[in-house]
Amino acid sequence: MRSFVFRYRLEIAVFAIALAARLVFFSLSFPAHHGDIVQTIKGDDGYYELSQNILAGNGFSFDVAPPYRPNPLRPPVWPFAIAGIAALFKSYWAVFAFEVLLGSFIPVMGMAIARRLFARRAVWLGTGLLMAIEPYGVLLSTILYTETAFTALFLASVWFLVRYLQSESKPWRDLVWTAVFMGLATLVKPTIQYVPAALAALLLWQERKALTGKSFVRAGAVLGIFCAVIAPWIVRNYVEFGKPGMSAQPAFNLYVYLAPTVLSIDNRTNFQTEYQSFVKKGGFDENSITLANGDAYSSQAMAVIKEHKLALVKSAATTLVTFFTHDGMLTFMAYAGATFRNDLDRPALDLLLHEPGKLLSLVGSYARSGAIAIPIMRLVWVAVALCMIAGIYRTLRRSPCQPALLFAILLIAYFALTTSINGLGVNARFRVPVNIFIFSFALHGFLVALDAVRRRFPHA
Repeated sequence: MRSFVFRYRLEIAVFAIALAARLVFFSLSFPAHHGDIVQTIKGDDGYYELSQNILAGNGFSFDVAPPYRPNPLRPPVWPFAIAGIAALFKSYWAVFAFEVLLGSFIPVMGMAIARRLFARRAVWLGTGLLMAIEPYGVLLSTILYTETAFTALFLASVWFLVRYLQSESKPWRDLVWTAVFMGLATLVKPTIQYVPAALAALLLWQERKALTGKSFVRAGAVLGIFCAVIAPWIVRNYVEFGKPGMSAQPAFNLYVYLAPTVLSIDNRTNFQTEYQSFVKKGGFDENSITLANGDAYSSQAMAVIKEHKLALVKSAATTLVTFFTHDGMLTFMAYAGATFRNDLDRPALDLLLHEPGKLLSLVGSYARSGAIAIPIMRLVWVAVALCMIAGIYRTLRRSPCQPALLFAILLIAYFALTTSINGLGVNARFRVPVNIFIFSFALHGFLVALDAVRRRFPHA
């Protein structure tokens, strides 16, 4: 035991810091929700309701009353995990404990991956510490959203992949586990359902100078195993909705988020106004969007989006900036019981470009209250994003052909681009699964810049 503790002392320290941060936050959010564990961890994505219906034998449904329609949006792994833990221990306290421990272990996983990507201790240790205390990661470890479970499975897949890419022997075991964990992660959050195709291409690219039949077998195996893992859910959706697919979420996001976003940009209104007039007209329930009718709602949304092409470009640009710089502090503090009036009715970037005086006034009002943490954290994330760009640039200049580093960069780009479909609904939550890569490249870029300054001014 003493040998184990000494060998993994840094990992244990990062886990302890992460666990402490999450328990301190929970000590604030629990009384803020009147000492009700369900209200504290429930969230608004319907996972608690899904788990309740599973436990009650009502099927995989959001509905709180008959006819318990099959849910078209959420994949099965996380709801069934919640229900299984709650059934086993007869309490949602056990679900909370599981998620907090899992969330505290994620920084350790991130540190292990960063250690394989970057040899410099300050980079991989700093990545683990930043992941341990990053506010939105702490928040999401205490709410029944998908990010904690998804990130754990996703990083497990990345860990085996990086080990495979860096191994000369190319062990099948690592490749198989890569595909299995990626499939399970997709059954928690379908965002990465197209990543295995890019991964298969990366495997062939890595062996481009000596392609053999085995190269294509390995690439095909990744796709085959991944498809085998997600196939039962696709069959379920075909049986329930008459159309194969992972989720109706793409159509849902187009209709509920992106179309109102482009309308709000061109009409100079806020998102809520356009959401009410476009989505909720006639009392429409957006939860009725399924795989069966998703194409029709996608077509309606695209018809609106095509009429606002410039707004779409503005939305994509705003979303890209928001993805890397959103602080999430307003939500974080609200869950901890500190509420502030949010007078920011449009993205800060939009105000900066069109009404900088109003933005400065808002920052001034925040400065007179505890909400000053919001603009401070926003500036911190701006700095992180700039350092990340510098780190990626340095990496591409010095190590352009290292598959593991290249794949990490592609994952950041993939998550940033796929997030654009959410329009003004984008927040810090969407960035959490790739924070490990963002922090790693940011620390790498910062340290490279610091080394350059020291060389230039050795006696400063």
